[in-house]
Amino acid sequence: MQPAGKILTYQELLTIASGENQEALVNLNEVCPALKCQYEKMDMLPFVGDNIFVRKLVADKLAKVQLSLQKINPQYQLKIVYGYRHPAIQQQYFAKQKEILKLEKPDLLELELNSLTHNFVAVPEVAGHPTGGAIDLTITTASGDLDMGTKIADFSDNEKIKTYSEKISAEQLVNREILLKAMLAENFVPFYGEWWHFSYGDKEWAYFNNQTTSLYSPLEFKI
Repeated sequence: MQPAGKILTYQELLTIASGENQEALVNLNEVCPALKCQYEKMDMLPFVGDNIFVRKLVADKLAKVQLSLQKINPQYQLKIVYGYRHPAIQQQYFAKQKEILKLEKPDLLELELNSLTHNFVAVPEVAGHPTGGAIDLTITTASGDLDMGTKIADFSDNEKIKTYSEKISAEQLVNREILLKAMLAENFVPFYGEWWHFSYGDKEWAYFNNQTTSLYSPLEFKI
């Protein structure tokens, strides 16, 4: 396992080979009814409707995380807002951000530009969401989401969204660590650049676990 707080670079993820164990995508809304599964972005509507899909083992592990959280507080519920992302959507986001940065820094070489863009939107070939192994999530209760310092996908302050940001309160850090520890216990790995993003089986997971090959690769899936 890599040091806490380490944010992987595009070059580091390129060292991981793409593997595919043929594990199925499952509808998280159906197989894990104890979780709250609700998109906050509607970009996957043409591919899967309102349903959030993840790999089967990812769903199983999320169900176990939910049980562990309820032992801490019976009111805690995992809230999943994103899982599988079609590669076409990932490519669209990446290309848009890359074009913005290319105009700002026209002298960058292609690898340098891809590396810089990856800091904002993952390069499709190494991204976790298109594999079905990455999820965006938080902890919620009947009274609302736990205070994590920011909302999910609030990029107004790129320092504040880092898991161990110095811009959040002690209580907000405790809440982030509750989520972090519960996910780590099921062998998910965090993306420390965004407190809400975790993955299993993708290239980030492989790198953090000193594996040379991922379990999952991008899928072009549509129901």
